[in-house]
Amino acid sequence: MSLCNELEELIPAFALDAVSERDRARIEAHVARCPACAELVARYRPVVAALAYAPPQIEPPASLKYRVLAAALLKAKPAQARKSLISNLQSQIGSFFRAPAFAAAMFVLVAALGVWNFALQNEIAQLAASNRQMQSDMGRQRALVSTIAYAETQPKRLQATEVAPQAIGRLFAAPELNALALIVYDMPVLEPARVYQIWLIDPVGERTSGGTFTVDEHGRAWVYIWSPKPLNTYQGIGITNEPEGGSPKPTGPKMMGTNL
Repeated sequence: MSLCNELEELIPAFALDAVSERDRARIEAHVARCPACAELVARYRPVVAALAYAPPQIEPPASLKYRVLAAALLKAKPAQARKSLISNLQSQIGSFFRAPAFAAAMFVLVAALGVWNFALQNEIAQLAASNRQMQSDMGRQRALVSTIAYAETQPKRLQATEVAPQAIGRLFAAPELNALALIVYDMPVLEPARVYQIWLIDPVGERTSGGTFTVDEHGRAWVYIWSPKPLNTYQGIGITNEPEGGSPKPTGPKMMGTNL
């Protein structure tokens, strides 16, 4: 069962022909004797075939922004009403406990309410940030799937350098979407404050950053790359090890690359 759990997350990439030869051999050997995993692979096959028919992305109408803001304001009214209720309660308490004997108790109560209100506002801000991050992640996942679906050819294999000879890379190019989808395996796990940076290379050798990414504990990552210029203006792609935040130009060792 532990092997099933380990290989389960590799099966979608296996169905896309985007795993290393070593992982492919492990999965094929395991599927031959595990009916549950064989059924999982069989369920992914039609999904991969259907990717070619995925609908194109549609630019949302400008009015959508205002509808979302209006809905958010409506949802915010209960929180505003609660804040107003707290303010009224503080005012009533202040009117009732005017005597000096109650001054200390009032101070403690108001301070406690202030701390509670601050904690509540902080929790709301954290929830909003988490929601924005989730929406951003979902957007990248949709873009990644669309790029793979619209890829014109089979994925290109990235050539690893001597710095990371065991690394595996697959690159899906979708000129119609002006985008690339990158899948890497067995990349070295980075030290803190280091990232991998993608470089789009034009015919004269000029490098343009295609973004940064990190890998999980197994050296894996799925990356969506949007090209700042028409994709056919670049002739290659490379990946280097750079400081966190990326570099204006490559400074670290090259990990892998391929021609477009």
